[in-house]
Amino acid sequence: MDTCCSVPHRPSSSSTLEWKFIWALILNGGLALVEIVLSVLTGSTAVLADGLMNTDDIVALAVSIYSERKTRQAPDVRRTFGYGRMDVLAGFVKGCLLLLSALVIALQAGKLLLMPESVAGTTVLIVGIVSLAVNFVSAVILKADACHSLNARGTYACMAYDMIGSVALIVSGLLSRYFSVVYFDVAAALLIAFFMIKSGWGIFKEGASLFLQSAPQNFDYDLFEKAVGNVQGILSVGDIHVWSLTPAEHHLTCKIMLKNGDVCKCDAAIRDVERIASTMGIHHVTVQPVYTDETLQRFCKTPA
Repeated sequence: MDTCCSVPHRPSSSSTLEWKFIWALILNGGLALVEIVLSVLTGSTAVLADGLMNTDDIVALAVSIYSERKTRQAPDVRRTFGYGRMDVLAGFVKGCLLLLSALVIALQAGKLLLMPESVAGTTVLIVGIVSLAVNFVSAVILKADACHSLNARGTYACMAYDMIGSVALIVSGLLSRYFSVVYFDVAAALLIAFFMIKSGWGIFKEGASLFLQSAPQNFDYDLFEKAVGNVQGILSVGDIHVWSLTPAEHHLTCKIMLKNGDVCKCDAAIRDVERIASTMGIHHVTVQPVYTDETLQRFCKTPA
């Protein structure tokens, strides 16, 4: 699901995003409690599935609130980059919870097929409508920040997919009022589980990629190397390392070998490399100049 809007949005401050998470937590906390209680009273696996999905949201939102507070903490001697990656950790936890809950729902659906129970269709219908409204409001609150934060993106994606699950609940409730079978309820539960897996796996992969310090997907090594090789005074470029600290913060380090007659143009060459990296979405660049043997012999020869 594409979470980024066609019109660019300025990311919210960390404190503002924290309050958005708090409001989403209040809404989803109340909904999850009601759904889990009603799933016992109605015997609906679909309601249980939606309740578990919202319980995931509660845990993830609590982690999100904590992570937003930590991201505002200044760097220290142990965390020299600061605590920006708490955002990634919160998103990663969300992905893991979604995958785990999808398994629980699938097992519960299988149990319902083996031991069918009656389903209160009207109650399921009402729960579905309320769930749709809550998830819609929560998704709207977080949509603008989903492009800039894996933390917000993970929660937004879950709210958006929760809406699909809520629609499945509504359909299941309508059909259960007229047909005394559980297959509609099971189908709705499995549909919710499918979207849990789809959302959770995508967030899990992105979080794992960031933890493994992978390069941004749209970074072109060959293009960067060619552009830097064309900079005046640079003979070659090597040891290019690119990684993402967070979804919005990308780093690059490299070595440049300077031509023999252009040693004094080192600062200008480094600035050109930084400019090239900036045009490719890199925010922090570290360039190490390297000199040829001829240059070292000419300027750094040790006196006999």
